[in-house]
Amino acid sequence: MSFDRCFNPLTQRLTQMSRALAQHAAAPSVAFGTATAALLMAASAHAAQMAQSPEPANVCPALQHIVAASDFKQLRDEPAAQLPGVASADDCRANSHAYDCHWRAHWDADGVVNDPLEELGADIAACFPAVVHDLNTPTRQHFIVTSGERRINVTASVQGTNELRLRIAR
Repeated sequence: MSFDRCFNPLTQRLTQMSRALAQHAAAPSVAFGTATAALLMAASAHAAQMAQSPEPANVCPALQHIVAASDFKQLRDEPAAQLPGVASADDCRANSHAYDCHWRAHWDADGVVNDPLEELGADIAACFPAVVHDLNTPTRQHFIVTSGERRINVTASVQGTNELRLRIAR
């Protein structure tokens, strides 16, 4: 669960408490002090919520663009096919039936998934409506994406320490 989703109910609850205390307290000085403390807690929780580190880039648009391509060789010059984390088009090889990229994973874990391969696998599974996840090991994940009559194999694997490989083939 992301930091935002985890603390949002807390900040809402503290804000409600501070308003209720300010409106319903009998002693104005006690109510003011309690309301101020609750409001400060809500403000600091909200500030922490806003200062969280950025989440990894969304890989879905690039994955969907690559999988939908009729010829993978054309993807080399298309910015829409640039996967987050891939430094240049030189990190990817393509022919008419396969697209193969290698890169070093450098994004931080999002608090739920600590492994870049698991993170990439979760993204692949979430990006496509018709996907079958048929292999899940610590070093390799395989998916079958169906689009119309086409069947596309998507394999994510670990090549070394934080080095990932993504191979998409028809």
